[in-house]
Amino acid sequence: MPGPAPRLAALTWALLIAFAPAAPARASPVGTADGPGDVALAIGVTTAAATATGLWLRSRYRRSEADADGTDPGGDP
Repeated sequence: MPGPAPRLAALTWALLIAFAPAAPARASPVGTADGPGDVALAIGVTTAAATATGLWLRSRYRRSEADADGTDPGGDP
């Protein structure tokens, strides 16, 4: 049976997180990310991620539908 060390460590971390002073919020911009290249990159990455997610969900839906019918073309009946 473990001793009190894990509980003491968890309590120490909890107190540190609870009472640590938060960094002040900054309202100034950190960098410039509004150029045409940055916008095109963001649109391209978002489109690729959405397409990959859609294809993955489509394959999962088809697989679960075939399993429910018992007509799995690639597996055992």
